[in-house]
Amino acid sequence: MKTFRINRRTIGEGNPVYIIAEVGSNHDGSLERAKELIDAVSSAGADCVKFQAFRAETLLNPLVPGRDGVWQANPAYPVIERLSMPRSWYPELIEHGAQRGVDVLFTVFDKEGVELLCELGTPAFKIASGDVTNIPLLEKVARAGLPVILSTGASCMEEVERAVRTLREGGLEDIALMHCVSLYPPGPEDMNLNCIRTLRERFSLPVGFSDHAVEELFSLTAVSMGASIIEKHITFSRTLKGPDHPFAMEIDEFKRMVDNIRTIERALGDGIKRPAEREVPERVGARRSIYVKRPVKRGEVITEDALKLVRCAHGMMPYELKDVVGRIATRELTPHMPLRREDFV
Repeated sequence: MKTFRINRRTIGEGNPVYIIAEVGSNHDGSLERAKELIDAVSSAGADCVKFQAFRAETLLNPLVPGRDGVWQANPAYPVIERLSMPRSWYPELIEHGAQRGVDVLFTVFDKEGVELLCELGTPAFKIASGDVTNIPLLEKVARAGLPVILSTGASCMEEVERAVRTLREGGLEDIALMHCVSLYPPGPEDMNLNCIRTLRERFSLPVGFSDHAVEELFSLTAVSMGASIIEKHITFSRTLKGPDHPFAMEIDEFKRMVDNIRTIERALGDGIKRPAEREVPERVGARRSIYVKRPVKRGEVITEDALKLVRCAHGMMPYELKDVVGRIATRELTPHMPLRREDFV
């Protein structure tokens, strides 16, 4: 299974889950709010804070067809204009994240954003689900040679295959895929979390989960299924106005999720079947040994009715019983004592 690094963190199987706090538009047009969110999720244990580098003019058409078929003003356009993050913020946010020990990444939506972020030293790019079919953007990102996290919401397998092929043909191998449901929020019946395994098996790449549900349940389940990355929208309050606040996690909820993910990681272990260190005493206390049931004289043939299989395991194992029956006692055997190999020939 492929692994790669984003700054100090290794992404992929056998490594801690890379936890991304997605700000989206929840900075509400305030640089200070954006920095405060970095502070909050850093304290909550996030590995990364992510922003979206969209601009209205390169993201949306200003006109859309109305119900009558006549093209009219796109109502989403002024909203996107208002929530677009000034590119002058990017260096400050990257620096602030470095001071707080978290990576700052951006979802890129246009070629100019790719070029600017390369100049600023971004360690990786995020590609939104809506750009799975944006082959020119994928080709541009591939040429940059930096790791890419690609969301796959609302995609068919053929579309994901084409996107991955485009990145690989551009010389890029450091790719992670994000299973995602492009609903805000989705319900349990929409999740299809088994796609995490499907994508891992198909591409042999790290696969994560971009979770738009408010609760933590689905992200925790994804981790238990092998997700290498978890991405959750965050906010200071779901009551704030703005398109991304209602389905985002509040900071205390996000911290609880991070703590629970780290607990799950400890519980998953390395997959090697062996007793846990603290479990070793149970191999004695809960298992049986061969004990003497009635007195046996020296020189007597040991029969099965002279023995019993009981706890605790201070003697020979039950599977050795067939090697004992019919043997001759080398000394007098006392009831309720474990049988040992030196007790017979």
